Amino acid sequence: MSGGAAPTLGALVVDHLRTALLPEEWQWQPSLTEALEGLGAAQAAWKPAPERHSIWQIVRHLILWKRGVLDAWDGDPPDGRQLEAADWQEATGGEADWDRDRRTLLEISAEFLARAQALDDAGLSKEIVWYKGGATQPLALRLVRTTTHDVYHAGQIRYLRALQGIPG
Repeated sequence: MSGGAAPTLGALVVDHLRTALLPEEWQWQPSLTEALEGLGAAQAAWKPAPERHSIWQIVRHLILWKRGVLDAWDGDPPDGRQLEAADWQEATGGEADWDRDRRTLLEISAEFLARAQALDDAGLSKEIVWYKGGATQPLALRLVRTTTHDVYHAGQIRYLRALQGIPG
């Protein structure tokens, strides 16, 4: 974003989604794309200790919750307790499995960005029920909070890379 007039709600949301997903030279936070770049299945499945999460588990965690946001966005809010019960499962498999999960997360994130770009401020201000039986929250707020969650986990992924001696 450049100087000038105050940005619109849409410009702020889109900028936040874009910088959380895609690398930009000037940004200080790691993008999801950069954090996941060049990792193999064994590196993604590695844990620093048995009770800790792996990069792969973090990726699946993000997929699970972001799919829940998409479902709610489409008018079908998930059951939060069911999401919690399905969360943080062990993640194992081969290169094809890891590549599928990595691509799935990046594709869902790109879908968030594309859908947000198609909305005006009124569309982003729409109140949505995010979990069955729960309260409403404006779409823009949920998108920014979900994407901030991505940035948090991208930092964890970068740290897990560093513990394994993987640059980037």
